[in-house]
Amino acid sequence: MVLYQPTCSQHSQYTENPAVWPQLSLRSGSLGSANMAFEDDRPLTSLQSVILTTGPFVFLWSTLKGYVARNGPFAVARPITRLNSQVYALFSLGLAYLILNDVFHFHDLEQVQSADLAYVYHLSKFYEYIDVFNLVAAGTAINPHMAFHHITTPFLTYFRVLNATDWQLFAFLNCLHHFWMYAYFGGVSSFRPILRVTGWVQLIAGIGLDVYYFATHGQGAPEARNRAIGLMILTRYAMLYYEEIKTANGQKGAGAEQKGEKAD
Repeated sequence: MVLYQPTCSQHSQYTENPAVWPQLSLRSGSLGSANMAFEDDRPLTSLQSVILTTGPFVFLWSTLKGYVARNGPFAVARPITRLNSQVYALFSLGLAYLILNDVFHFHDLEQVQSADLAYVYHLSKFYEYIDVFNLVAAGTAINPHMAFHHITTPFLTYFRVLNATDWQLFAFLNCLHHFWMYAYFGGVSSFRPILRVTGWVQLIAGIGLDVYYFATHGQGAPEARNRAIGLMILTRYAMLYYEEIKTANGQKGAGAEQKGEKAD
């Protein structure tokens, strides 16, 4: 895995000109093979291991859905979901800061390595399986966007974070979006208006970084396959997110019309 660890001169250049963020991590050179071998020793860092988690996840999801359909939702599911959202919001904010610090070095945290942050971020996508279990246990229907997202996100982080350069901006924006989103799920209703903004920003930035990579490196570049897969997944997220928003707006409009008819 190629992960950027800036020198002092590069850090100075970076802080003076944030626009160089997408290019900096491409200069890591010989770090790639050593980091990749190290990461291969960790759980869930091989493509095979990521694939193998999908089956149990879908099986448990289907089993829980069938149980709830027969017996009704669990009474404790909603309080647990709320608590989990609050904890994960704080975790996302902390991870977002550490990723940003990994680039700008606000504080000297030598014990926090780029490879470790990438790995923790990757693992967090498996933890998000709990979202589906909690919602299904509460009797909530899982929409197509959420279903596709939770099944494929570990693949996205495998290709786009563990095995690609310039992963920090994408991961930072995603963690920041998750802070606002999970805080909203945890009870901070005032955060709702910003969710569409942060949701689109992370998707557009992620897609833009991959398009920029192809534009500057060409289709034969070392990361071309990983970038292409990441680009396809993110584009599908954007399409599903748009459909989700359109459906929500349609339901809201239908609800307003029904209220108007009742008032008449």
